[in-house]
Amino acid sequence: MSSQPPSHATAPGPPVTHPNILPKAAPGQPVARSGTTTPCNPYDVDLVVTFSIAIGSGDRKVAEVEIKEGYETLLRALEGEGLRIASAAGRAGKGKEEVWVFVGGTEQVIDRLVEREKLLDQAHGLPPHSSAIPPSPATRLRLLYDLLTAPPIQDGLGITPGKGKWKRVKSIAALHDEEHDQQWVKQWTDDWTVGLLKGLDDGGRGLGEHQTPPVHLYFHFLSTYTLSLLPLSVISVLFYFFTPADSYPPLYAFALAVYSTTFIAVWRIKERKLAVRWGTRGCESVAVSRLRPEYVANSRLDELGAQGDGLSVVDAVRAGDDLKRDAKVALSVPIIVACGAMLGVVLCGIFMLEAFVSEIYEGAGKQVVPLIPTALFSLVVPQVVALFNALSGRLVYWEDHPTPVGSDKSLTAKTFAMNAIVAYLGLYLSAYVYVPFGPQIMSYVQQRMASTGQVKVAETPEKAGLGPRSESAHQHRIKAGRLKGQLFAYTVTNQVINTFLETGLPFILRFVNDWRAGKTTVKEAVKTRGHYGEDAKPASTPEEVEKRFLYKVERELALPDYRTFTDYAEMVTQFGYVTVWSIVWPLAPVFALVNNYFEIRTDALKICKHVRRPIGDRVETVGSWLHTLSIISWLGAVTSSTLIYLFRPLALMHHAAPLADADRPVEFGSAPLSHFFSAPLPALQRALPTAVPVLALALAASHAHIVLRWAIDHVAERVLWRGSAEEREVHRMREGGGAQVRERLKRTDEDRKAAAANGDGAVVDAGAGFWNGGEEGARAIGRLLKTE
Repeated sequence: MSSQPPSHATAPGPPVTHPNILPKAAPGQPVARSGTTTPCNPYDVDLVVTFSIAIGSGDRKVAEVEIKEGYETLLRALEGEGLRIASAAGRAGKGKEEVWVFVGGTEQVIDRLVEREKLLDQAHGLPPHSSAIPPSPATRLRLLYDLLTAPPIQDGLGITPGKGKWKRVKSIAALHDEEHDQQWVKQWTDDWTVGLLKGLDDGGRGLGEHQTPPVHLYFHFLSTYTLSLLPLSVISVLFYFFTPADSYPPLYAFALAVYSTTFIAVWRIKERKLAVRWGTRGCESVAVSRLRPEYVANSRLDELGAQGDGLSVVDAVRAGDDLKRDAKVALSVPIIVACGAMLGVVLCGIFMLEAFVSEIYEGAGKQVVPLIPTALFSLVVPQVVALFNALSGRLVYWEDHPTPVGSDKSLTAKTFAMNAIVAYLGLYLSAYVYVPFGPQIMSYVQQRMASTGQVKVAETPEKAGLGPRSESAHQHRIKAGRLKGQLFAYTVTNQVINTFLETGLPFILRFVNDWRAGKTTVKEAVKTRGHYGEDAKPASTPEEVEKRFLYKVERELALPDYRTFTDYAEMVTQFGYVTVWSIVWPLAPVFALVNNYFEIRTDALKICKHVRRPIGDRVETVGSWLHTLSIISWLGAVTSSTLIYLFRPLALMHHAAPLADADRPVEFGSAPLSHFFSAPLPALQRALPTAVPVLALALAASHAHIVLRWAIDHVAERVLWRGSAEEREVHRMREGGGAQVRERLKRTDEDRKAAAANGDGAVVDAGAGFWNGGEEGARAIGRLLKTE
């Protein structure tokens, strides 16, 4: 990359006429290229860089200098890499003015990026993969995005939107290929076997050709998880119909433990195989993965890279201060725990209001009181979670991970911890507070509220629905019904609502916004489909072609960015409901299977219609989610075993349950221990006979799960990995050849820098008329500053 490239037509100011490098198109038509040209993208635009030119409320002169210098820096950086550039005034409102800088990769640039990545992979022992020329659309976009955002020591431009000298750069976005998106969604809707019985990459140019690697891996994960639910659903239906209601059969708990550990073991090997097939095994290494420019600046690696020894930079990253980063991660744990405890206190308070206070209260507004916990949950909990998410982002930035993939893993672990508390704490409070101690708590709350004499309450806790003197069968029915109702709400009701929020609501909101802006009417919305409608007439003039293209850009830039976190979190949370809580309601896996059949299709629709086109780095695993699944599987074994004890048969419960006879004296193993737990702690004295067996059973279940997991992992490795083609490929990867490849890679970089210094490779597609360099953007800036 040249720091001072020669002046071209893409530099700010009046454009300079260049000879046509590509053949002129027919009148009214864009130039056809071998890249990503489609009717919806007639100019073969790869990326759109949004540059803010809003003056703001600060110093006007400083803002003017900042805009001019920032725009010139951006254009010179892009043209220095030989990229095609065009610009246009954005369509944001007053005070949000912006310029759209369109970036297109020439064939020379794309070929160079493909060859360099291939050499880099070979130098660091990555498995061979297809490096087709021209590359797939997804690979093309990823390589160009890496070129723009990688730090200079990795031969990138180091553009960091919103930070440093790039703070006027708002975003870097890719445009949807609407023709392919339509075909992809149609494939999902027309063939029910896709994603289940038929592979995601069948038919040549499949999912991996057009979607970024994280999306590609997510859909494989979702497909594998959905398929795994098929046998579990059959087993669950058999237990539901052929065992007594609310019996909590131990055999079914064992089946759940086997299912969860088997799925995790199978997926661990499958993602390993996919990484070898896709050539991404080892791509998350700091030697290959894109480094964060912030990390490079903080570690002063840019100074080391200026010495020209790229391998020294890699060694410096590998030998970086991991201990310091690990210490920061460790210091963030107490903060996460404190935030989790704060959220837990809020949820416990809401639980007490919902489970006890609202049942006992008999005063004015009794019909409204049960709605208060729901209102508090809707108003308070999202605020606490949002506060924690913002804090998590700051903690991850402070930890300063070398790669974006590492930062995402750390952020995932932190944010999902809070999401898990929201998802599961209510069920755990019902299972381990309401079930064993509900009658006593109800009695205590009733006495405390009645003692004030100012609140009208039920005369006895039994009249409120649950008390110490309630019949055992009645208690069992109420407790089991509460757990079952909660699980139904989480696994069925919430998922239906989430599906509407992901797919239906964005259509409605987009129509309302367009209608309010006067861009559409109800009649037009019904008549047209897609961005311009399948039935729209083809554009007949160059002006109409450009108008439609800019309208497409405007709509897509208004969409939110896509992150796989939300979709992974939804599926992992559902896995927890199935694995941990299915023993409460065995039909949960069946509804999860039905939901996932539609989920895999609605996610495809969401990615095509409701978010910006995803761009991301190569990945080889699902990251922190695999560890999260393992923790959930362990929790499932512990929870199922303890619930079996708490809901043991009524006859046994009637004779042995200590809570059914609160006045019976409890004796412990020794006289001093019995004396210690006597009069001073009556509540603890009543609770221990239930808590001690539960804890002992949980400990035994935990150890049993460890043994089961070891056995299943061992069998899976022997059956699915040993002797496979992927394993043989991994062994071949470890053989030599790296030194010669590194030398070729070094020569390639030197040739590229020399070409950039001589001005070679800067191609301007003047024949198309669209690639005007920075001309339109410079005019927009001039008009704004003149008006101001």
